[in-house]
Amino acid sequence: MSTAVVAIAPDTLFRAQPDRERAAWLRQSINEVLVSDLRAYVAAASRHLPHSAAAATHVVEGLDTARKLNPLLFTLHWQLNVGLRQQQPGTVSAALGRLTQAGASGDCYGDGFRVDTMSWGVVDAEAANFFTGVDGPRSDRGEFVEISPVSADELRTGQTWVSDALAALRELDPELHDELHELVSRLRLVHGSVIRGATSSRCWGMNFLRFPDPGVESAEPMNYFLDHLVHESSHLMLHAIMSADPLLQNPFEARHSAPIRKDARPLYGIYHATFVLSRISRVLSRHAKADPRAVTRAARDEAVTRFHKGYATILEHAELTDAGRTILTSCKETVEAEL
Repeated sequence: MSTAVVAIAPDTLFRAQPDRERAAWLRQSINEVLVSDLRAYVAAASRHLPHSAAAATHVVEGLDTARKLNPLLFTLHWQLNVGLRQQQPGTVSAALGRLTQAGASGDCYGDGFRVDTMSWGVVDAEAANFFTGVDGPRSDRGEFVEISPVSADELRTGQTWVSDALAALRELDPELHDELHELVSRLRLVHGSVIRGATSSRCWGMNFLRFPDPGVESAEPMNYFLDHLVHESSHLMLHAIMSADPLLQNPFEARHSAPIRKDARPLYGIYHATFVLSRISRVLSRHAKADPRAVTRAARDEAVTRFHKGYATILEHAELTDAGRTILTSCKETVEAEL
């Protein structure tokens, strides 16, 4: 059972500044698309797997799209799509079975916000496929991303650090805090290489974040988690906005020096980085005023410098839609408002 999605004005939709109501609207819109796709996929599967499809149909028709859905459903959506396109009945059958199991166990929703680590279930396995795929990040030497669970002690420590950072975010930027909670239902703390954090539409509503390394990251967990919680949740927001407008007309035609990653990136990735950095700059600027130590000011300055690099690259090379230009302008306004 779903609730109708009410339209939202373009001047509210296409901007960098956080907005909880916009986040809720976009999340429900994405959920509606998921359910529509799942209906079509299950119907296609019913030609050869009628019993499995019938059980899965019951689950799909009962989904409430106004609620936060379990990221698992987006993974199963991905696997059904791939299995049907590539004519892999085993992949389709397994995805239908897992969907039915989620419904039977009451595990279709992601209400609240949970910090956990990897268990190498279906979501973690699909995330690893994404990280190591053709377009996944690589080290300077071409090494693949590797991820693994954190220990029980590290998870408890990480949960405390995340809780402290979210409490600080609530004070520094209540709008962004509330937006994050509208979009993110799971945070996976992991050990890993190459990347610090990652977000994928294959597990919508979940962020992967590397446990802070020994040294500066662990010595300054507040700076680390404020930066990366905002970073990954902002990727989710921009992915959601881009479901309404592509923003870029030449997203993958060429690669350019990136403001965050060391490898050259298409303009799609640079636009994402610029959007994300505008919001990180906003939060870290406010944090530096509350905690004016050199290390905190340095974190703010690095974010602002990186933002300007991405902004300049987009201005020079990107062919933007009207909405893309509007958001880019609001990114700059977001940064400048805090300096």
